[in-house]
Amino acid sequence: MSRVSIGSFRVASALVAALTTALLANPAKAQSSGEAGAPSGRGSVGVHLQISEPKGEFGRNTGNGYGFGGYVLMRLDPNSIVNLRGDVSFLMYGNTTRRIPLGGTGGLIQLDLRTTSNIVSVVTGPQLLGPTGTFTPYATALGGFSVFWTSSAIEGSANENDPFATTTNASDAVWAYGGAVGSYIRVSNGKNPVRIDLGARFLRHDDVRYLNADRVREAYSNDRPPVPIRGRADFVTYYVGVNAIVF
Repeated sequence: MSRVSIGSFRVASALVAALTTALLANPAKAQSSGEAGAPSGRGSVGVHLQISEPKGEFGRNTGNGYGFGGYVLMRLDPNSIVNLRGDVSFLMYGNTTRRIPLGGTGGLIQLDLRTTSNIVSVVTGPQLLGPTGTFTPYATALGGFSVFWTSSAIEGSANENDPFATTTNASDAVWAYGGAVGSYIRVSNGKNPVRIDLGARFLRHDDVRYLNADRVREAYSNDRPPVPIRGRADFVTYYVGVNAIVF
């Protein structure tokens, strides 16, 4: 393990352990705090915007990613201390566009060659909530899988986002595991309470094939298929969004 991964896991483990100890030691306090206007319902959904920070080897090869995600949260006990969370997220960590001429037109017809590198992660795991109220901290352990892929598309310069030819340059599906910490800030009561959701999630991928901007540039310059990088791919995702009790 790299120092970054060890440190991230230690922080996440310490937060989960501390939160669990506090809740088990003071169940009555957690319940009484929850009675002070805690959201009701068996579950909630959330959506958020994300920015990712690559770590270790992945950080040396790529830059920040941007995207969005959503999740479903189901409570497993009457006080909503123990919950089950399922996450889906999309990140784009590479996006380049090159203007190229259409062969046989003498350069009169120009096309856009667009290449994007993306990650979709599907993870699930237990989420522990702190004492409920206006401010509610949480910690989550997560496991699942991620799909890394890079694709290129040709489109007319006047028809953006309407490609007429696409190719997947590289793709790989790998196991993912890690955790998240964050907090809910309640901003609306009523039948379906709404909360602001702020947090950070760490995911580790032990062995994955992926492309970066340098490998894409080399392939274009040498007129050959790109050669993927293979190795660890760890990143922290920072997110902000909303969560609503819906059922």
